[in-house]
Amino acid sequence: MTRRFPLLVLLLLIPNTSLGAGPTRDPRALLRQSIDLYVVGKYGEAVKILRPLVDGRVLRDPEDQREALRTYGISLYLDGKKPGAERAFRDLLRLDPAARLDPSFVRPEVVTFFEGVRKRYQLEIREVERRGSRSMAPNLLPPWGQFRNGHRVKGYLLLGGELTFGITSITTAALLWSWKDDTGQFGEREDLYQPLSVLNYVTFGVTVALLVYGVVDGLYYHYTSPPHAEQVRAGVEYPNRKPPLGTWFF
Repeated sequence: MTRRFPLLVLLLLIPNTSLGAGPTRDPRALLRQSIDLYVVGKYGEAVKILRPLVDGRVLRDPEDQREALRTYGISLYLDGKKPGAERAFRDLLRLDPAARLDPSFVRPEVVTFFEGVRKRYQLEIREVERRGSRSMAPNLLPPWGQFRNGHRVKGYLLLGGELTFGITSITTAALLWSWKDDTGQFGEREDLYQPLSVLNYVTFGVTVALLVYGVVDGLYYHYTSPPHAEQVRAGVEYPNRKPPLGTWFF
């Protein structure tokens, strides 16, 4: 018995790889495990496994990362976590704007949700590309700047005001000029000179004020507009998330 005691101590100290081995940490094995869980409807468990794979970008093969993101987004939606699913689908669209879900393999409600995300994302990209112009020149010519900044109603109001008051100012100035005789007097129209002159000055002042306002407003929104499209694609609206390496949908 005493001879066996040192041997037993050594056996206890030597790690038992068969009994002491924990769950696998191989990313590709975890991906396969998560897909198996997703297939049998265990979406919450699949999400728990996929979250570190997607957020940590630990999958070296881009196709594996895409498959992980595909399963992650669908699982989040089916697990009732729509905001997270939308973020996952946006990560996809940043890398592959033409990506689609095949209704032959994915539930119709998920496909509909994904297409809604696609439409919103594409509208945001077009809006940012339009509003995020690097040139400030259009803002010096109101209401062009308002239209470029996406303020269509304001642009039309400015355009209407500029045309109305501007044309009135030009018209009254032309009338006053045509009424003058060789001596610089207005003759029998002298009684009309004072009200028409006041109208001319007022409309000219309002026109100038509208132009100044349009320039200031255009420049303000030009420099405080949303980030450029490439920043949106890179995930600026979700600063706490790193965009994945890639993604792929059937």
